[in-house]
Amino acid sequence: MNNVININFIRTWYQHLEKLINDQLDDGVFPGVEILFAVKGEVCLHQAWGTLEIGKGASSLNADTVFDIASLTKPIVTATAVLMLQERGILDLEDKVAEFITEFDTEEKCQISIKQLLTHTSGLPAWVDLYGGAANKAEAWKQLMEISLEYHTGSQMVYSCLGFIILGEIIRRLTKQSLAQFAKTNIFDPLQLESTCFSAHKNLKGEVIAPTQYCPLRKLLLRGVVHDENSYVFDEEGGNAGLFSKASEIFRYCEMIIHGGKFEETRILAAKTVENMIKNHNRPGLPPRGLGWDMKGEGFGYMSCGDLFPFGGIGHTGFTGTSLWLDVPSQVVVIILSNRVHISREKKIKEMQSFRPRLHNILLSSLEP
Repeated sequence: MNNVININFIRTWYQHLEKLINDQLDDGVFPGVEILFAVKGEVCLHQAWGTLEIGKGASSLNADTVFDIASLTKPIVTATAVLMLQERGILDLEDKVAEFITEFDTEEKCQISIKQLLTHTSGLPAWVDLYGGAANKAEAWKQLMEISLEYHTGSQMVYSCLGFIILGEIIRRLTKQSLAQFAKTNIFDPLQLESTCFSAHKNLKGEVIAPTQYCPLRKLLLRGVVHDENSYVFDEEGGNAGLFSKASEIFRYCEMIIHGGKFEETRILAAKTVENMIKNHNRPGLPPRGLGWDMKGEGFGYMSCGDLFPFGGIGHTGFTGTSLWLDVPSQVVVIILSNRVHISREKKIKEMQSFRPRLHNILLSSLEP
């Protein structure tokens, strides 16, 4: 896809955007970045800057490169799939996880609901290394099931990748399909997302895929192989991460959400389901969360979407250097794709955290009243 730049956007704000991005490139925050900014279905900006990877002779990053989008997997695939199962009467959000995962039928965990996994209020810790100490998926699952809660269920919101690994397994058990198979049949194919998939190294031929980091455990420069180690041990589709996609296809998914579960003539979710997905489900005093989504709230500190993004907007970030925010009433979509971990996994995290809200503030400032 060629770069798209709306002329009105160029005249007013483009120079500020270019300076911000070039400063990040010079500082080594990421090798390259791709941005798609759309309002009311019109793509105002879709452009890539920098290079595909580091090193002498690296090729330029082009728009619509395939990226490992990391935790954007959570809303786009896992939460969407759970809500599809709810629509089909296969589960209810208030169902206890123990109804589907017998290992959760303990005094400590028996009250955790599907909704609490979706809203990160289950009590599970944020993250545990399931890859380094496990020889295979069965051992990793056993280790996951033995993890103790860090706080009382429902009392706090702690973002947990572990809860979405469990949701991925619930989807597999109820559908008798892999997460990849279910998502392809029910989300990707209906939306014509031809380059969106798990295990891109196996399933995408002839596509340019941005590399992430060299993995010393796997002894491999990861290109089309999921970066997240816990997702990798669960067949590269942990429910928490593993999805590969490109900006234009993520935009199609966003348009489906904006239009109440329907894109063009294709319905993915019922309008009432989307309405429920994008509203706050956490009690007062806790950071707001939709079903699988972060949410722009007030009084909860740092927000990756910046100060100017509308309250109630929904979004998510990905550890590899990705971000998605959308607001249904104003129909604003901001997609940021980068492979920042290609330069370093741990360095420049604070710089990336600072970059995201500043970028959103520039883009939102460009909108006329």
